[in-house]
Amino acid sequence: MRHADPSHSYPASYYDDQMCLKPPLLLWVAVLYLSRAITLPVAMAVGHFAGVDSRAIDSFRAFWSLDALIPSLIAAIVLYALVRRVPTASGLVRWIWARGQILLVAAAVLDIVLLAIGLIRQGEINDASLMSLFAAVVDGYFLVYILAARRVRHAFAEFPVRLDSTGPASAPGR
Repeated sequence: MRHADPSHSYPASYYDDQMCLKPPLLLWVAVLYLSRAITLPVAMAVGHFAGVDSRAIDSFRAFWSLDALIPSLIAAIVLYALVRRVPTASGLVRWIWARGQILLVAAAVLDIVLLAIGLIRQGEINDASLMSLFAAVVDGYFLVYILAARRVRHAFAEFPVRLDSTGPASAPGR
C-alpha cells in the first residue's frame, strides 16, 4: 500500500482525490492496445449494437489476431487493476498493480516475439505481414515507454490508501 512519494514532484493535477499519482493517458492507451485481442472484439460488439457501419467494423478485424490472445490476457489483467485502482480495492488488485509494469513488459515482449514468429513463418511481404510489422513496431514503442517513462514507474509504485474505519485516515474532513 504505497502512497504519494514527496521525492518526485508533479503538478497537483497529476494526482487524484486520494493524492495518489494518476496513470498517464498514454499508459491507458498502451494497456488498451496490448490487450487488443480482448478489448477489440468487445469494442466491435458495442459498435455493432450502436449502429456503426459494418464496413468500419470489418476493417477493425484486421487488427485482431488469435496469436495476440495470450499477451492480451496478461495486459487485460493490468487493465482490470487499472480500472479497479480505488482505495477499496482487494489485495489481489493491489498485488497486480504493484507488478503491473513487469506484466505489461512481459505482454509486449511476448507479443513482439509472436509477431516475429508469424512474420518469419509467412516468408513473403503482403498486407498481413505489413500489418504484423506495424503492430510489432507499436509494441516496441509501448515497451520502451513502459520501461523508460518515469511517471509510469511512479504510478505503478503508488496505490490509493485503504480507508479503515479505525484509522486516522477515516477522520472527518480527510
